[in-house]
Amino acid sequence: MKRVAMILAALVIASACARAEPAHNPGHGPGPGAHQPPGPPPQSAPPPHSPQPRTRTHPRWSPGDRLTPSWQQDHFAAPDWRSSNLPPPPRGYRWYCSTPRNCVLVRTTTGIVLRTRWYDERADAWNNRYQRPYTYQDDMYYRQCRNRPDPAGILIGGLIGGLIGGAADSHDAGAVFAGIVIGGLAGAALSRELDCDDQSYAYRAFYAGLNGWQVGVDHDWRNPRNGHHGRFRVRSYYYDAGGFHCARYRHTFWHTRMRRFDGRACRQPDGAWSFID
Repeated sequence: MKRVAMILAALVIASACARAEPAHNPGHGPGPGAHQPPGPPPQSAPPPHSPQPRTRTHPRWSPGDRLTPSWQQDHFAAPDWRSSNLPPPPRGYRWYCSTPRNCVLVRTTTGIVLRTRWYDERADAWNNRYQRPYTYQDDMYYRQCRNRPDPAGILIGGLIGGLIGGAADSHDAGAVFAGIVIGGLAGAALSRELDCDDQSYAYRAFYAGLNGWQVGVDHDWRNPRNGHHGRFRVRSYYYDAGGFHCARYRHTFWHTRMRRFDGRACRQPDGAWSFID
């Protein structure tokens, strides 16, 4: 009886020890009660995608295409066609421009495109007709007089100065330099006998005459320092065979004697007037 009691006590003790010791499965790591080594830090959620700003692509319509209603909005219309270097629209038509240099002529009742004015095509047409566009660096007044007094404010006032300092970057398809006057290489003969002060006053008359859109009106200039004076008159406006707006002019001035020059000035695709001859 005592032996049976001792055997039962031994079994109870063994059972208690088995419950206290954690189970271990070889080859499968520590049991569920064992210490776990630190794992990798939790990964944060990836940041939301930030879309890049989109550059709006302007459709390149052709004659006969229908302008979509979203483009027939007032903010695309060009009522001031002269400042955008465009010919006057016929009755019943309207110019719409995606940029000031890229425009289409559209019939208002149907939205059908009659004519297009893409800047790159206009630039090619100008180069084919007049060799190349002129810049302020071609201008005789700028080259010779930019560091001299400017009594008529040609540079500061923007008649040439609007093109200075990179404003006439050819990559800027939105810039139109309405009415700015550039002498150009051929136009140097216009003022070769005039000093810098004379040219400053003369340019003011050129600007007023070419942008006055009036034929036969005299625009006088006078240099009060030396009494030299002149008169600029537009004799006619016309469109050349390439569709560029041009003017036939006459410039008469009195220096040591009276001199008279007749020539042409045309508006480049960027809107600047260039003296062709």
